[in-house]
Order: sequence, then structure tokens, then C-alpha cells
Amino acid sequence: MDSNHRYPAPKAGAIAARRRPVTEREYMENRYDGQLIIFRIIDEYYPEEISFLPVISPFRFLVTVMLSASTTDRQAEAAAERLFASYPTAKDIADAPREDIKALIASAGLSEAKSKNIKLTSRIVAEKGIPDTLEELMKLPGVGEKTASCYLVTVLDKPGVIADTHFVRVAKRLGLTDTEDRTKAAREVRERYPESIWARLSMTLNLHGRTFCKAKPLCEGCPVKGLCPSRAAYGG
Repeated sequence: MDSNHRYPAPKAGAIAARRRPVTEREYMENRYDGQLIIFRIIDEYYPEEISFLPVISPFRFLVTVMLSASTTDRQAEAAAERLFASYPTAKDIADAPREDIKALIASAGLSEAKSKNIKLTSRIVAEKGIPDTLEELMKLPGVGEKTASCYLVTVLDKPGVIADTHFVRVAKRLGLTDTEDRTKAAREVRERYPESIWARLSMTLNLHGRTFCKAKPLCEGCPVKGLCPSRAAYGG
């Protein structure tokens, strides 16, 4: 069974996160209210619709996120375009020679490991469909917590914390988490903040990390410069 038969494919360019306003009760009950104020400012600063990778079909999106590890979104999209042009479905990829898959995705890097995982995952998806929980998604070869969370948030519109490089860097600098470890950071954010804002927090902090809070931050013009607990370290 092809995964597209199990879940209807959203239209291309579907938004990756939806706005979930923080209620006054959540503000009052959450002891990290200072960070929630920072989030509110960032939330209002960035567009309501944020999309980093297009959703052409659920399975293609999952594979594209797998391809995006240790490379750019643009390279991942290009590799996915070549792969799916030759092998359009999960079954097609599962039955394809791994050397073909490897050659088609080479530009995304780590093609040896990625081709192996994509082929194995394709076989599972072709037979059983795509799982719909974080735990089950993470059992797929090559699908870590970030990829699984990205799928849950973007395709299934479920709560999730997408702890990629940009998110963890910004969350640490803003005091939303105390660690640079992705798994620990995702857990801390889930424990500290309302489920209703996980997805939006993930997407806005990711975009903030690409816009202002880069590895070498551009503090001038940052909308939360005055509240940032790390501003002194960067001359803010």
C-alpha cells in the first residue's frame, strides 16, 4: 500500500505550522512567563504561515526531511525531486537498486547512509503505511526525533517540538532551554511550555535563527534584543 492512500496529501506549499495563541491562563500558570513574553513578540513579528519544505505528498515530505540532515533545504528538495521523478512511490523506491537511489540523492550528502535508510523505510511504508505517532515514526530507519516531529507538525497538524540546529541555538540563547543537546532541548521545551505553542514555537525560532540569531548573531534590529538574556555576550 502506498502511503499516499493512507493520508490525503496536502497541497504543495501547505503551511508547516499554525498559529495557536497562548491564553491568559497559560501565561499565569506557566512559571516561565518571561520566555513566553519573548515568544509572543517573536510570534507576532514573523508571518503566520511559515514553510521551509513543500508538502507535495506525506511520504515525499518525510523523505525530503530525511535528506535534509547535514545539508541545506534546497539541496534536500533537489535530491528529492530527482529521486521521485525516477521512483514516484514508496514501493518504487523500495524495489529500486540502492546504487540508483544513492546516485540520485548524492548532492544531499551522506548518500551511503541515506540511501540505505530511505530504501528500508520505503519498504516499511509500502507495506504498512506511515506511522502517526512520534514513537512509531522514530522506529523507521533514518528517522530521528527531529524528522518525526517535523512530519507530525507539518503533515498531521499534531503538537511537536522540532529541535533542529537553528531552534536549539535560539532556544538556548533566549533561555527557553538549558542545553544544546537536541533531544534534551526538545524534552525541556515540552515540559516547560504549553503543548498549544510547541509547533509555532518551533517554526518561529527556526526562522529567527535564520534571520537574526545566526551562529554569529545579528542583534541589531532583533525584535527581542531588549529582553534577550544573552545580549551582553554578543555586544547587544
